[in-house]
Amino acid sequence: MDERMKQEFSQICPAVHFEEPMSRHTSIRIGGPAEVFAYPKTIDELEAVAAFAKKAKLPLLAMGAGSNLLVRDKGVRGIVVHLSQGFSKMEVEGEQEGKVVLYAEAGVGLPRLVDFAAEEGLTGLEAVSGVPGNVGGGLVMNAGTHEGDISQTVLSVAFMDKDGKVTTWQKEKIKYSYRESHFPRGAIILSARFGLTRQASELVRGKIQKHRAYRLETQPLNVPNIGSVFKNYEEGKKKMFAAKMIEEAGLKDVRVGGARISPKHANWIVNEGGATAKDVIALIGLMKDKVKDKFGISMETEVRVVGEE
Repeated sequence: MDERMKQEFSQICPAVHFEEPMSRHTSIRIGGPAEVFAYPKTIDELEAVAAFAKKAKLPLLAMGAGSNLLVRDKGVRGIVVHLSQGFSKMEVEGEQEGKVVLYAEAGVGLPRLVDFAAEEGLTGLEAVSGVPGNVGGGLVMNAGTHEGDISQTVLSVAFMDKDGKVTTWQKEKIKYSYRESHFPRGAIILSARFGLTRQASELVRGKIQKHRAYRLETQPLNVPNIGSVFKNYEEGKKKMFAAKMIEEAGLKDVRVGGARISPKHANWIVNEGGATAKDVIALIGLMKDKVKDKFGISMETEVRVVGEE
């Protein structure tokens, strides 16, 4: 992007960095530079950013907290938008169909959302206790655990489509499946409304603490990581845990460069220092190939890989 375009972009979205290392914004601390890294703070700013991208014929990528995102080593061409600086409102709105409605914007962190619900004496979101990320990314990925997922409480979701039009879909129109959603291609999540049930705060907090303690005990949360690499396999009544298949394929603790398959959880890859996206991609390929050889199962990645080779 030349200087003239940079100045023009800065006028429509002042909170912007050029050639921003994506390693600063991903939980695994890996990733080359984003050509433009912007923090639109209002819908008007976001609309202007989308219009700029369309006029300049630049790719537009919306990212969440970067907890399940791998950015390739040469970085991301075009514009990356992060909604954490402006889209952070959260409030209880009233009741609908016997549920208490909790409104949250896309930049709200999932841990903050869960804690807020507990403070308000609302139950229903405990399944995402301890899950990193934010509301926007969580809705796109249908974040969750073996206890359930975020889509189970969704009433409606507002998003901006690739043409800059803001639309709200009710839960009946939203198609969710295991660790994925089916919003229009290029959609940027803006906010959501969740239907929750009243329960004593101390009971909700107890469930949250239990979920978080379990995650801390079983997952390598204290080192840079990319979260769950593969979805668990399910076909009909046949269910297989990705971590168990990877471990039985003999891959636990295997390293490539600075990346390592975690000895604590075989479906997680950690950065032990100096790892590159190329290292991680090599491990992902190895995991996929070895499980296919041993079990005849083609695992599907949960990790989102973006950027230039």
